[in-house]
Amino acid sequence: MKKRLLKITLLLTVFAAMASCNKYGQLSGQSGNLVASSYKVAISQPDSLLLTTGKSTDSVTWRVMPTGFDSLVTKNNAALVFFKKAGTYSVKAVDKISGAGTVSISVSDSVYHPTIQYVFTPLTGDQITLVPHYVASGDSTYISFVAQTKNYYCSTGILQLTDSLKNNQYFINFIRVWQQSPCTIGETPVAAVINFTTNQPAPLPAGTFTLSVTLNGTTYTGSIQVTATTISFNWTYTSGVLISPTQISR
Repeated sequence: MKKRLLKITLLLTVFAAMASCNKYGQLSGQSGNLVASSYKVAISQPDSLLLTTGKSTDSVTWRVMPTGFDSLVTKNNAALVFFKKAGTYSVKAVDKISGAGTVSISVSDSVYHPTIQYVFTPLTGDQITLVPHYVASGDSTYISFVAQTKNYYCSTGILQLTDSLKNNQYFINFIRVWQQSPCTIGETPVAAVINFTTNQPAPLPAGTFTLSVTLNGTTYTGSIQVTATTISFNWTYTSGVLISPTQISR
């Protein structure tokens, strides 16, 4: 499944680049109707192909010889190919309207290891939902939140934030998401657990406390009312930062 997602992600990137290039795109090398991004690759290294005489709407037939050692993903006159074994391969593309093209690609014994980068992604335009919990652990009791984004990020992404509890005031500051690029394993909303255990008396005392949450430069404020039996969140916002539910038992 991961390999399939990787191929699709890379293919979409290649196709988008081809669409914005000139007749020969950014592919170069051997002369002829069919061109490749590289004619010498490693095992499992993605190689993009373009039949330059064809159109992005044409029906093109693709063939790799010898067979059985490649993985080919195609879209009209463009393709992405991976080879599973060292050797020399011939790739042919046939367009009944514009003609055919053939390239020879040499695959070395080395195995391709893509460089995975991690990027910091701002939370611009996102919305955070806070799900409150009351936690009792031995003599310690405290408030905890599960924070989840509305927007999708790489599923291994980390929601970065800071939090503090000082002078009976709760603070949360959402900063960004740290995620893999390119993302090869799919996207989901990302979440983080916020435990308010520092500088808090044990057990959680009754009273009314302020809650401030900052997201994308906007600070949202409300209050937390703690009684012997319930914890209520006085929170009036319907966008930006949400709290649901607004009352829990303790």
